[in-house]
Amino acid sequence: MEKILKKIVFYRFITALLLIISLAGCQVGSRPRLRVSDYFGDPTGMRFPDPNDLGHHSLAPSHEEKLGMLYTCKGGFIDLGHVREAADRTEYASQLVYNTLLRSRTSGTYRIIEPARYHLTISYPDQWRNMSWQQRKKIARKVSISYGQYLAHTSLIWHEILTWYGFASSGVFSENISAFSWEDTYSDVLGTRLAVMALNTANESYEDAMTRLIDETLRQLDVQPAETARKTKHAVQGKWFEGGYYFFVKMKERNLDVGLDDGFITPWLIPGICPDTVPQDCPAPNPGTVLEKYGFKMRLQIEPLEFEKGKIYKAIGLNPSEYLRPSIHFREIIEQIRQESRKREGGDS
Repeated sequence: MEKILKKIVFYRFITALLLIISLAGCQVGSRPRLRVSDYFGDPTGMRFPDPNDLGHHSLAPSHEEKLGMLYTCKGGFIDLGHVREAADRTEYASQLVYNTLLRSRTSGTYRIIEPARYHLTISYPDQWRNMSWQQRKKIARKVSISYGQYLAHTSLIWHEILTWYGFASSGVFSENISAFSWEDTYSDVLGTRLAVMALNTANESYEDAMTRLIDETLRQLDVQPAETARKTKHAVQGKWFEGGYYFFVKMKERNLDVGLDDGFITPWLIPGICPDTVPQDCPAPNPGTVLEKYGFKMRLQIEPLEFEKGKIYKAIGLNPSEYLRPSIHFREIIEQIRQESRKREGGDS
C-alpha cells in the first residue's frame, strides 16, 4: 500500500511539473491549460483553500492562482480548478470562433485541450458581406462569445465522457473515479458562465474580471470556510463514495446532469449543511437565440482522436467512420453511462 501511494504521489508531481514546463510562457491567445484538480479519494489529500484568499486568475501558469475544493450553501461543492479551466476554455473557444467569423469562413476545425477535433460548419446571414467591417466585428464578437461558451461546454462534457471510459489526461492513470463527480458539471458550467461575463466586461482585462467574478459569485452562493468544506467532505464519505487511495475508491454516486434535459444544471447540496437552502441552478449554454437574432446557423461535430473512441462508439452503435453530433449523440452516450453506472455502482445517477 505504501509503495503504491508513493508511486501515485510521484506521478502526480511529475504530471504537474510537466504541465508547468510545457505551458511556461503561455500568453493570452494560446490554448487553455489543464488544472490539476482535486477529487474525492485523492491519495495526496484534497486542498481546501481559504475562500477569502483565492489569488488572481491567470491564463498562464501562476503561483498566485489558488485551486482546491470549496463548499457553498447554494452551489454545493465547487472545484476551483474546474471553474478556472472551464472559463479559459470558453475564452479560447470564443477567440477561435471570432477569428473564423471575421474571415467569413464557412467552416472551422479546432482543438481545445483533449486530442479530439471539433468541426464547425457556418451559414452566414444574407447581408453579411454588405456590412461594414465595424458591424461585422461587433456581431462576430457577440456571436462568438455565445457560441464559444457552447463549444467549451461541449468539450467539458466530452472530457467527462472520455474519463468514464478510461481516459487519462496525464497519460498515466485512468480518471474514471472522477468522471461525472457530483461537483464537476456544475463547476464547469459555472466557469463558462463567468467567462462570458468577463468577456463582456468593459475596461477590465479578462483575468482581472475573472478574479473579481469568482469572488463575487462565491459570495452569492454563500461560500463556507475551509473547515466547513473539510467536514462536509467527511459527511459524504461512505455515502457518495467509499475508500481512498485512488485504486481503492468506489464511487457510489455520479452527477450526469449536463443540462440536456431542462437546460439547467442543478448542484448537489449536502443534507444537513445549510438547512433549508434552495440550490441555485445554472443555465447550460444555448447559443440558439443569439444565432437566430443575427441570422447565423452553425453545426458542430466531434472527430474523436482518443483511444476511448472505440468503446464510446460501440456503446451507442455508431459507425467508426462517422463524426459525433453532440446535439444528438451526447444524450445516447450519457444514458448508456447512466445504465452502466447503476449496474456497476448502484446509486441514483
